[in-house]
Amino acid sequence: MNFKGCLVVLCGILILPAAALAQEQPKTDLNAPGEEHKKLDVLAGDWDVIVKFPVAPGKTMEGRSTCEAKWVMDGRFLRQEYSSTFAGKPLTVVRYLGFDRYKRKFLELHMESTHTDVMHCEGTISEDGKTITCVGSGIDLAAGKKAKVRTVTTITDKDTFTLEMQYAGVEGEAAKTVTLAHKRKQTQ
Repeated sequence: MNFKGCLVVLCGILILPAAALAQEQPKTDLNAPGEEHKKLDVLAGDWDVIVKFPVAPGKTMEGRSTCEAKWVMDGRFLRQEYSSTFAGKPLTVVRYLGFDRYKRKFLELHMESTHTDVMHCEGTISEDGKTITCVGSGIDLAAGKKAKVRTVTTITDKDTFTLEMQYAGVEGEAAKTVTLAHKRKQTQ
């Protein structure tokens, strides 16, 4: 057998079993929404939100907001839009939550109408599917400096969840936590 004949036989030995195996096992499309995205379905809908935030050491204020959460980009990202007022002015906060199937991480982007930075976090979900914990960075507006951020989304049930955003203390200060308690709006 000549060199070309050996090469053809070798290619047949290597390629044909791989081709047959590929036909037997379905390919996973990493660009399509997956099971991880379905775990976020419970967060979709219209919500009434109670917001608690620190204003001074040991002092917390409370406010109210609404949140409209819906799937965008063909089910790849959940867009949560919060509407409220702060210091007498309208405040809009947009949060995108999704899952990067390449990195195998949940992703969170957080933008506010009152400033230009974007908070970006990545994280995981608990085994029971009830807690999403992400870490990243954002700007501590009071200090005007970059700060580490940790967000924890805790799903209590289909009508209740909490989002906590903890900003690491700047220059040794205690961490600041903003808590958003969500209750699903009842349809009539």
